[in-house]
Amino acid sequence: MAPRRNKGKEKVDEVSSSFSAKVSIEDNDVSLEIDVPPGAKLLMDYEAALLLHQFYDDNLPTFTKHGIQMTETFESALQYVNEAVHYTNIDYVHGVLGSLRDYGVTDEEICMLGNTCPETCEEALALIPSLKEKVDWFGEVLGTALSTLGQLKVTMG
Repeated sequence: MAPRRNKGKEKVDEVSSSFSAKVSIEDNDVSLEIDVPPGAKLLMDYEAALLLHQFYDDNLPTFTKHGIQMTETFESALQYVNEAVHYTNIDYVHGVLGSLRDYGVTDEEICMLGNTCPETCEEALALIPSLKEKVDWFGEVLGTALSTLGQLKVTMG
């Protein structure tokens, strides 16, 4: 895959199919390589948090050594995902939400359900209007899925 440039001026060398992030510094050009989960089209907040934390932990010593500071945008993103993680077991969440694909729920809708964490079918339909046309097919299944997810919520406080 060809290198891409992002708005932060970091050079993204390549995106591959493992789950890691690496940085290299050559001649004052910061190169960032991010590896996302296999087949990933969208990332839930939890997955973004894992990537950002891994990148931060792996590269803070390198950045400190070269006098490079993390950008305000990166720090804001890290703070957001720390506050946005709602569940204790993301693999189970993927299984529960993934079962909704059998009822025509799209990956985008599944991602929104995982990120918004609605408690009831009515709340899910209000947050994601595209589900309204499908609710006749899977309304009961959605209610069961949301109830199951409610048991996996991280308690805030």
